[in-house]
Amino acid sequence: MAAENTTLHPADKRILEILQTQGRIPNVQLAAEVGLSPSAVLERVRKLEERGIIERYVTLLDNKKIGLGTIAFVGVTLHHHQAGAIQSFHRFVRERDKVLECYHLAGAEDYILKVYARDIDDYEHFLLNDLTKTRGVDKVTTMFVLSTLKRETAMPLSAVEIKNGGKAAPARAAARKKKRR
Repeated sequence: MAAENTTLHPADKRILEILQTQGRIPNVQLAAEVGLSPSAVLERVRKLEERGIIERYVTLLDNKKIGLGTIAFVGVTLHHHQAGAIQSFHRFVRERDKVLECYHLAGAEDYILKVYARDIDDYEHFLLNDLTKTRGVDKVTTMFVLSTLKRETAMPLSAVEIKNGGKAAPARAAARKKKRR
């Protein structure tokens, strides 16, 4: 799936940078950090939500402190790539709360899952009684996380194109200027 070509206003980019790390920041404080009035910031946030750029607000938990100390990345290969098997697997993934993430891949495996479990026994129960019994699942490869070196949730907005005061970003503007010559 291709990325959408989204251009952000510098104020919107700053709002997103702040909200990604401080989701509960009061609007007045957010406005002060962005350098706009609270009503202007509130309107910008509303528009970012409407555009689907802000999908939702969440609270991140420490998995170990809530008793889910085992994380596994699970490669899954389907036996047949027929609609019924694919739909069955997709339904399985949506219905399992242990599966926090699932990605459809190009490569050796068809899917990779991020699974949280209490311990190895809990994961084994999930593997033997749920995952491998799902229609179409042919091969499963499990990789257990030993430690986490980096866990980020903030998107790298440094790569996002910025509107320049309502005008095209400098790189695009320079390219258009060059074309005209």
